[in-house]
Amino acid sequence: MSRSSQIYSQPSLTGSGATSTTRLILALEALKAEKNPVRLEDFAIRNSLEFLLDENDETRRRLEAHERVERGEKTGLWSYRPDFDVKSPSELLTLLRSRAVSSRPGAPNAAGMKLAELRESYPLARQVIEEWAGKGMEREVLVLRKQDGTAKMVYWNEEKGVGNVDDEFKTLWHAQTIPDAVDLPRELAAEGLRTIQTHIDPEAEEKRAKAALAARGGKGGRGRGKGRKVRVQNTHLEGVDLSRDFVSGK
Repeated sequence: MSRSSQIYSQPSLTGSGATSTTRLILALEALKAEKNPVRLEDFAIRNSLEFLLDENDETRRRLEAHERVERGEKTGLWSYRPDFDVKSPSELLTLLRSRAVSSRPGAPNAAGMKLAELRESYPLARQVIEEWAGKGMEREVLVLRKQDGTAKMVYWNEEKGVGNVDDEFKTLWHAQTIPDAVDLPRELAAEGLRTIQTHIDPEAEEKRAKAALAARGGKGGRGRGKGRKVRVQNTHLEGVDLSRDFVSGK
């Protein structure tokens, strides 16, 4: 058979993983996503993990023996055991509070938790936390966010309910001035701080550039300058009209 006409067969386990370890990871991730305990038959078919239906399958034996997998003795239902047993918003808040107050003695109560690990223990954590964070001074939690605005770290708000801020402090706070965009990097550097790269809106940046150019009285155009003097370098061509064909004198 020639090389061009040779037919190659596809792996029989395409999409499910060819090794037992890969299969186990797929099964664990799928079981972790289940909100409630589930029958193995329903779980395997719904997630295209039919190999788990074979009692002699190596991956099934490893899954059943895994420390994070639980199987009800009476119901026979399978479930994934997360790091924390959280079943309600109140238990979620209790977990965050306990994490804060269990900080080492003498340290500020600033121990938070990643949203990812909270969602692993309580799938509705994101919705509940966003609701708590939107209550202003009465918010239950403080949220540290990524540049795109999504929550990253969550902290229990130990200052909730301590009372209003004094008017004198508010006056002092609002009297503080923020350096403009030009001076801000220098001011930060003077305090030992630095700026970070943030997302730039191309349209907003173009408008800003046009506004700055208009303020300087420019007319746009790359390389143009108002009243710019041109220095002639090719002095040996002075007096020659380059717009006409030039033929040396015969």
